[in-house]
Amino acid sequence: MKNVVFIITLSSIISIVLVILGFSYPKSNVFNGLILVGLCILLGVAVKTMDQLVDEIKVKSYKIWIVPLAIFIPTSMAYLALTEEPVIGMVIGTAIGLLIAGKLDHPMYLVSVILFVILIFITFALNVINIEPTTFCIIPVAAIGSFLDEFGHDKLESNKKVIIFMFKHRFFLKAFAFLGFMLGFAHLIHLIGFLCFDIFYDLVDTAWQYDIISEKFMPHVFQGRLNERVDDV
Repeated sequence: MKNVVFIITLSSIISIVLVILGFSYPKSNVFNGLILVGLCILLGVAVKTMDQLVDEIKVKSYKIWIVPLAIFIPTSMAYLALTEEPVIGMVIGTAIGLLIAGKLDHPMYLVSVILFVILIFITFALNVINIEPTTFCIIPVAAIGSFLDEFGHDKLESNKKVIIFMFKHRFFLKAFAFLGFMLGFAHLIHLIGFLCFDIFYDLVDTAWQYDIISEKFMPHVFQGRLNERVDDV
């Protein structure tokens, strides 16, 4: 799985550098934005890696990473929510859309969502953060976008490459994120962070697909939708 390892390693290095730079100048809004971007990159990699570990990998020694990822992901998102309040609405809304679409089909997915909600509730109860009214506008919008993308990707059949591309790369969630920025529900740095998350999520996905094709000498590593993955590349 050399392609996946390379992408994960490179992304981790980029993320760590950005986060370190951000914490080095805590009074600078620009450098604070680097923390958001760095964590979003790392979260994009972590979320897709967890997806693959749950759905595609059957080697138990690899699956042990599911638990630490299920803890790291909501904890990092909760940290971002402390400093970037729109993150709350985006995460909860996306989770609701995935739940309705039936994509939270593994216990550790639910553990991650519940852990995030608990952390947010604790910080809110302690008056560490204030949930703005705009958050309650972001939640349903993100939920609808997430649901439409997952429903279209899994349920709708089409021979048109444009439609397949749109659903595969979460067109509606991107469009609604841009709409939220245009309406003032989020700032430019939040949109950039979301796009960084999405780009690196797709990079890991692409690396997995190429590894499935190129590493035929390790068929025991992968399970499930091999033929589907090959067709997607």
